[in-house]
Amino acid sequence: MKTRTWTPALAIAFAAAALLAAPAPAAVAATQDDGTTLTLYTGRVGTRAVTMYLQDEPAPCGGILRTISAVYRYDGVSKWLALDANSDRKGHLALVESSLGSGISGALMLVRDGAGLKGKWISPDGERVLPVRFDPAPALARKRKEMAETLEKVHYENDDC
Repeated sequence: MKTRTWTPALAIAFAAAALLAAPAPAAVAATQDDGTTLTLYTGRVGTRAVTMYLQDEPAPCGGILRTISAVYRYDGVSKWLALDANSDRKGHLALVESSLGSGISGALMLVRDGAGLKGKWISPDGERVLPVRFDPAPALARKRKEMAETLEKVHYENDDC
């Protein structure tokens, strides 16, 4: 019986075939034709785990500033909270959290940190300040659809009714 030896070219060919056969990883952010991106973030406010959906789209009147819509929740603890967003050219992002009936429950002051976001959560009275960190997480097409529907529903319930 003849024994085959592995050549570098053969090893590379097998590795390439394995990569091509592997399922594509889920996208971290989905970008639409109009430049709108929808990103799933996971992270922490203080020690609490949180999930946030953030939609970033071109401003309807043009210019370089973007329109941002977002919601987030404390995992396993709260319902989705609407986030009213403002941003500036320096990359600062201010998100004021609120829910129907309870009003403002806090604010997030964030800056971009690589692909993620970091900053502070501030209580409405300004007495409590907690560190915040969000990192983008992969989301399949089905999850992105769920994210878009959640954003629409929460903002409709809080702003349109």
